[in-house]
Amino acid sequence: MKLTMDTKPKMIKEYLDEQVPMTKLVKKYSYDLAKLKYVVKLYQMHGEKPFLEQDKRIYTSEEKLGAIKIVMSNQKSARQLALEKGMPSPHALPDWVEKFQKEGTDAIQVSGGRQSYRFNADKQKYLPNKELKARFTPSLLHNLRARRST
Repeated sequence: MKLTMDTKPKMIKEYLDEQVPMTKLVKKYSYDLAKLKYVVKLYQMHGEKPFLEQDKRIYTSEEKLGAIKIVMSNQKSARQLALEKGMPSPHALPDWVEKFQKEGTDAIQVSGGRQSYRFNADKQKYLPNKELKARFTPSLLHNLRARRST
């Protein structure tokens, strides 16, 4: 079961504060034990920040390629690096590595995570530079909204 970003901190607090065993939480929330261990560790390292919807961040190609290089050179595991970077999903980084291995450097593009992209003015505050912001002009946003409403 996929949990919402609001439910994960609640589940983690049940484990940490109320000392509910992980096995009970896994059953209660129909959640994977390995994922639960990951999100608990993530919470312990970064607090609620990685779980906040408004804190979704965009990873540049350079950031992704740097992380891929670290993982492929066996300096750190993908899971360890994802934890250090505060990534809400332990699976995104291995997906980047796989895509890089299959399709090369050009396949590693700027993205905003696994959620649907934000096609509104709000997205601009997450974009790392002016060049990317230019891609999301008001006319582009208007066209994207028009396509979605049809």
